[in-house]
Amino acid sequence: MLVAALASARVAHAQQKPAPVPTAAPTTDPTAPPAPVPAPTAPPAQAQVADPTAPPAPTAIADPTAAPVPPQPVPSVPVGKPPPVDFPVIELVTMGVGARIWERHGHIALCVRERDPRRNTCYNYGLGDFQHPLSMGWGFFRADDSFWVGRQSPSVLVTIYQAADRDVWAQPLPLTADEKRTLLARLEHDVEDAHKHYSYDHLADNCSTRVRDAIDEATGGKLRAMREPSDGLTYRDLARKGFYGMRVALLITDIAMGRAADRVPSYYDRMFLPDYLREAVTRLWGVEPIAVYRRHGPPPQGDGPSGRVLFLLIVLALTAPAWLARWRGRFQRTGLWFALVPQLVLGLVLWTLAIISPLSYVRWNESCLVLVPLDLLLVVGPMHLRTRYARGRIAMLALVALGLAVGLLRQPIWFIVAWPLVPALVVGLGPRWWLWRGRRTGDSAVAG
Repeated sequence: MLVAALASARVAHAQQKPAPVPTAAPTTDPTAPPAPVPAPTAPPAQAQVADPTAPPAPTAIADPTAAPVPPQPVPSVPVGKPPPVDFPVIELVTMGVGARIWERHGHIALCVRERDPRRNTCYNYGLGDFQHPLSMGWGFFRADDSFWVGRQSPSVLVTIYQAADRDVWAQPLPLTADEKRTLLARLEHDVEDAHKHYSYDHLADNCSTRVRDAIDEATGGKLRAMREPSDGLTYRDLARKGFYGMRVALLITDIAMGRAADRVPSYYDRMFLPDYLREAVTRLWGVEPIAVYRRHGPPPQGDGPSGRVLFLLIVLALTAPAWLARWRGRFQRTGLWFALVPQLVLGLVLWTLAIISPLSYVRWNESCLVLVPLDLLLVVGPMHLRTRYARGRIAMLALVALGLAVGLLRQPIWFIVAWPLVPALVVGLGPRWWLWRGRRTGDSAVAG
């Protein structure tokens, strides 16, 4: 049980005294003859034998005529036993990162330890249908109450994260009796069927923010009142820290998380990550985390390549058929399709999510200015309309690049600007002979 591990950790070996080892008294056989008395032997020359006729040497015994020493008070708690526990004990339990993409920012729960261990329970705000990630992900983007809070036994909770080789820490919260009652009432309210489901928001409403808000409400706003110097890290920076070593996940944070993720959170808002809520509890109450389980695998990476340069090279490779076909004068339409199809699919996904999702960091996505599904017009329709559209896209992408350069646009998406730009240049800024050939032969010059 988790709570049993925490209890034993608090009464460490510093409080435990080794029990004296009893010595067995020798026994004699009453029927055996008395043993002969050994003959006296001369003592060694080096040893000094006391004279039996001499008076006894003085010992370190207090003078009987001195005033008696008053008796010392007996401690109320016997040595070697833990101090009395004020039940119930509410503990903040945080988990380290895991291998899956949704495990890369840790997890958190609140566990309650009762006088009767059979009543111990944990409140887990991160329950979801992880066996069906596509439907769960769709519910996340649609804010369809796809997550919920539920009770778990401490042993089950620890077993799950130990099997995944994820760190587990616990911190007993030094709450008053009134604060405990308020917090327990909030937890019981949240697990009721009418209230347990909620719409997951990675930045504003997740497992960590719900635990944070419950503790803050019970303590009269102590967490919200904390002020710590800011290091200037944005929501995006904090999210990227959990994805080091995963280039695809890092690129998703750049392309799919909109400009709302480029705000610098307050210290209270930063507790949307479990690590910072654990840190805040340590700073506020001086409660150091107790390691219930430590991972055996390598520690999480603290830094790593962003994948942006690699993605830019992939973009240049994908768009190469467009300009190579133009240079050779053959299969130009095929080259354009090869360059456009991947970005059209990604642009359609981003625009769809921006339309259907109420999440601010999904809806207001600057990547939608770069990856536009209407770029299909570069290969569909009359040549003169494609040329006009291409030139308009070139001007639009130039403005996007300028906005990124001056800081008007905040997302780090400079590495995807070349993706639609190359096909637009191929169609919109062709040489005179290519434009003349297109007018003379219709669309045959770009039909491939």
